[in-house]
Amino acid sequence: MKNILCLFCLVLCSCITSYLPSGINQVADILVVEGIITDNETDITLSRSVNLTAGDGDTNYVNDARVSVECDDGTQMTAEPQNDGKYAIKTGKLNSERKYRLKIEIDEADSSQVNSSHSAKTYEYCSDFSNPIATSEIDSVFWMQKSKGEPVTIHVSTQPSGDYENNAVLYYLWSYVEDWEIMPLLQRWDYPSVCYNEKKNSDLLLGSAIQTVTGNLIDTLLTIDPSDAKLSEMYRITIKQNAISKRAYDYLSNIKKNAKQTGSIFSPIPLELIGNIACTTDPNIPVIGYVDVSTTTTKQLYISRSDNLYESPSWDCQTYTENELKKLLNIDQIPPIPSDYTTYQEAFYGSPAIYVKKHCIECDGTSQKPDDWPN
Repeated sequence: MKNILCLFCLVLCSCITSYLPSGINQVADILVVEGIITDNETDITLSRSVNLTAGDGDTNYVNDARVSVECDDGTQMTAEPQNDGKYAIKTGKLNSERKYRLKIEIDEADSSQVNSSHSAKTYEYCSDFSNPIATSEIDSVFWMQKSKGEPVTIHVSTQPSGDYENNAVLYYLWSYVEDWEIMPLLQRWDYPSVCYNEKKNSDLLLGSAIQTVTGNLIDTLLTIDPSDAKLSEMYRITIKQNAISKRAYDYLSNIKKNAKQTGSIFSPIPLELIGNIACTTDPNIPVIGYVDVSTTTTKQLYISRSDNLYESPSWDCQTYTENELKKLLNIDQIPPIPSDYTTYQEAFYGSPAIYVKKHCIECDGTSQKPDDWPN
């Protein structure tokens, strides 16, 4: 995901005029922090913003930071750096009586020095200390389909962890991981007969029960087209739920609103949108992000072939001999094999070679089955 920060956000519905606000080049390279401190393992992602005039490109991840979670009793849990700006921190069980915060240290060029390229300074960034918010269990995860051939929707149901009339937690952040199993329409001996895929959500999934009578909340997380191959064999979604503070909800809601207008969660963001992270080395340095502290609850949903949700597309998987394929495509010779076809069966003792479209035998994904896969 590419992070773009600008001083002003102009959204025009039907006509867009080129406009470059003054000072736009001074807001690049701002630290962007994503994640939530939670029990067991905390995952944090660090990246840098670019200015609005920059072209498309890869996200500018920060891979050389020192990241930790600190407890107000002095305990410090250090992160293990991963790829793409990700840091994993083994936090264990959070103590509801203690407060926690995120701490980030980055060695950067010292902007106060004239020749800053030869001098470095450690900049420290910290979130506010917060008590963990207790997250209620997920009541249920279920799918719905209005009628055969209609999209399949995945829903989550939850209820507040406390007395609704006595400061119950009413704001939620969800994330999910999809896993699914697929099989090619035709089998070839040197191709995998089964493949597995994994996908994590990339958008902000927020929910508020503030206007409900009881605090119970049912929300739609995603929609799947019935022709999507992920529904063809076995599909699983693992949903994580975090109760969050109203401040975090308001902040993330503004981020999501900007994403709908601009196409990216962090682009563009008004400069005055302040989270709960600050640079303690230099308070004048802006930071983008809100790191809350919350326990996590999890629930899974499986959809199998027997649920009869999959509507197979009308793939042309007819096989052809060489002469049949040449006639079909009006070509003089094979090889070369046309780019969207492949050999299904080699010529063998007088039997001609057989050809088929590639998508009929290709298995999109990996042949490595997840360790906890049910079949």
